[in-house]
Amino acid sequence: MKKSLYFFTLLLFFFSANAQNEQSGTALPTEAIDKKLEEIRFDHKISDTEKEKALLKLKSESEKIGYKWGILKSGRRIIEIYMKQNKNKDIIKLSTELKKIDAGPQAVRTMANIYRSSGLALAFLGFHDASLKDFKTAVNYAEKIEDHETRNYTVAVVYQNICLYFFNKRLENKAFIDSLKNYHHKSIETAKRIKNYDEEITAEKKYDVISFNYVRLAISYLEEADQPGNLAIAEKYLTEALNIVTNNQNLKEGDNAILLNQLSWLYIEKKDYKKAMEYAYQALSIEKKFPDPENKVESFEFLASAYSELGDTRNSKLYMDKYSHLKDSLRIAEKNNADHSFNILLSDTKKTEEKKFSFKMIILLVISIILFITVIVYWKRKNTRLHRKYEEIIAKINSRRENSAIRSVKIPAYSEVKTSLNIPDETVKSLLQKLDKFEASEKYLKKEVNLTWLANHLNTNPKYLSEIIKIYREKNFSNYINGLRINFIVDKLYNESKYREYKISHLAEESGFVTYKVFVAAFKNEHGVTPSYFIEKLKTSVL
Repeated sequence: MKKSLYFFTLLLFFFSANAQNEQSGTALPTEAIDKKLEEIRFDHKISDTEKEKALLKLKSESEKIGYKWGILKSGRRIIEIYMKQNKNKDIIKLSTELKKIDAGPQAVRTMANIYRSSGLALAFLGFHDASLKDFKTAVNYAEKIEDHETRNYTVAVVYQNICLYFFNKRLENKAFIDSLKNYHHKSIETAKRIKNYDEEITAEKKYDVISFNYVRLAISYLEEADQPGNLAIAEKYLTEALNIVTNNQNLKEGDNAILLNQLSWLYIEKKDYKKAMEYAYQALSIEKKFPDPENKVESFEFLASAYSELGDTRNSKLYMDKYSHLKDSLRIAEKNNADHSFNILLSDTKKTEEKKFSFKMIILLVISIILFITVIVYWKRKNTRLHRKYEEIIAKINSRRENSAIRSVKIPAYSEVKTSLNIPDETVKSLLQKLDKFEASEKYLKKEVNLTWLANHLNTNPKYLSEIIKIYREKNFSNYINGLRINFIVDKLYNESKYREYKISHLAEESGFVTYKVFVAAFKNEHGVTPSYFIEKLKTSVL
């Protein structure tokens, strides 16, 4: 009731003001605009939609009287709403307009936040160089803020946001990873300098910045979890973040999903899969109250991985399917936003857009034609390549059939083939004969088969066996066993039509694989096509 009454009063104020303006030919005075901006800013009872309408009205009134400070402040508040709604293209469009306004020294903080928001939106849409330029401009404005606490907080947030640039570029050069970690530390140290709090720069805001940076630092080390000591460092930072969240109940609960997902990742790396699942489910629980598809897709990924490692193929597939579906949806949304924002970046004014519209349509048509032709050519070449792979598989099947009675292993001269372990020639010959029998026995279909198991089965040691397989089968042990299993199921598919009607998961189980995902990857690695493609070709090609 209070919210409705407030909004009704606000609308009444605007209608009254408009009526007066039409009669007198004047707009709202600057004092009235400032007062309304402050009322809207600290009023948490009205919705963002209502705030946006009111702010757009105030921005329009400020433009009528040439009140630059009013335009910037109202525009900045609108951008804050767009940021919560992930409207990156709208942020870029509005910030491009606001950047042209010079409201003097009083506006340095507002300008810092406008450039910071623009940098984030550009980074999210993949315009990395443009985002870095805006982030640097934001730092320059932020460092001019007179109030000590406000300056430290604003600079800390910009440092935190600039990390997105280095995160997006980290795979190009290791130096970007070092810069990423450096800016996270700079953000933390700057935020720690905040000592005095007020209604705006609160302790919760300070610790929100610090905990967020701890989480992002942990991620940078989890991405290189195979490096010595990195897991311990990641765990240290996540523990720091968890302590902050535990001791500061007023922190934004929605952000906890990010922390919980990274804890899930940590425990996957530590091979404690049940703990990893526990944190991922907690993150999903928070995500239900504070929807964020980016957090949800991470939770799905970690749950799929944990279930896979525990051998639960049903749940692993369930969450992998959810992950893939949501990931594809996010990619489509990002592409649509990026395409739209690209046009905004190229056009500063509506007049320029109109002049370039016809030219852009021609370019778009030409590009579409080129893309269409490229797709057709690529599709034909891909089909040709896949068909060639299929024919190679059939040729291998026929070759195995012809040689099924007698297997011939070509060993040029045992003395000419030197192993790093100096295995005696007689031992080499004996092991190769045993491998022949093993390959003919189909014992490789057992799920317990590993290097140690096979070495014991062949009465040899794992080092000798691994070396012989590497030299004479030209594969590592894992690929060797996977190859035998794949060729087994390939022969079944070719020779027995009933196998072509089985689900891929059943084929994976029958050929000794623990998970559907590993089976598909092994099949493609061995023959260059997916099992689905091979089965479809068999159905149409084999009588």
